[in-house]
Amino acid sequence: MDPVNPTLDDLQKRFETLYPAARIGKSLRAIVAEGSVNPDEIVPLVRLEPLLTARILREANLLPDRKPEGYTSLEEALTALGFQRMYDLLGLYSYPRGSEDRVFPTDLWKRSITCAICMEILADKHNLDQHQAYAIGLIHSLAEAVVSKDDEEIESAPEFDHINNRLQMYNRSGLCYSMLKEWGLPTSLIDPIRFQYSPLDCKTTGKLACLLNLSKWITGVIREVDEVPDQALGPDLLVLNLLGEGEQTLWNIVTDVSDALHQADSIIQGDYTAC
Repeated sequence: MDPVNPTLDDLQKRFETLYPAARIGKSLRAIVAEGSVNPDEIVPLVRLEPLLTARILREANLLPDRKPEGYTSLEEALTALGFQRMYDLLGLYSYPRGSEDRVFPTDLWKRSITCAICMEILADKHNLDQHQAYAIGLIHSLAEAVVSKDDEEIESAPEFDHINNRLQMYNRSGLCYSMLKEWGLPTSLIDPIRFQYSPLDCKTTGKLACLLNLSKWITGVIREVDEVPDQALGPDLLVLNLLGEGEQTLWNIVTDVSDALHQADSIIQGDYTAC
């Protein structure tokens, strides 16, 4: 696969060889090995796994009798597929099958969970669908996870690093959007992903695109990485003003997200009372 300009077909093939990050993968395999069929134990874990969530959304939205507007959240998709099919997918995709299979990079997995929680909190604050917002945050960076290993092989002059990073971010968001669109995922779910770095250009679900942009900035603060091209400059002030938010509010959300991450950690360790 060309690490600079991967095709959509390249992305699709590599996605199928990607398996859950080590920590969450171990928890999912433990559930399968125990033969647990308790939704109260399985669903909270699936919510913490971007790949399985994406596969469930894909299968539900490709159903011949899917509802016209499609399924925009894991919860909706599971209702459409049924619990038995979810359990089948859990067993099928929790175990790597060959030597070429790769695991979801741990750092990207942590960032995906963090972004999803940010989206959920912000959606609640803005009276939007929390389940849909969470799903958007969880799967928005799938393309980055697929090509991440190849990125390590790319070398560039230091003076071009900022430009290259910006171009790569925009390219990945476009690739992710194209892949999810081919799966039949609804526009209301994937347009915010397409416009995550330019939310003011989104004409369909602009508010969710703005929330994703802010969630990525908060994620960058928590994970100490550049999640948006100008991370160090702070959140986009125009986006903040359009949403009626203040920068201090976002710093307060950092605390709420940290608490939610502790809860997620408890679930991974098997404490389902934290749900």
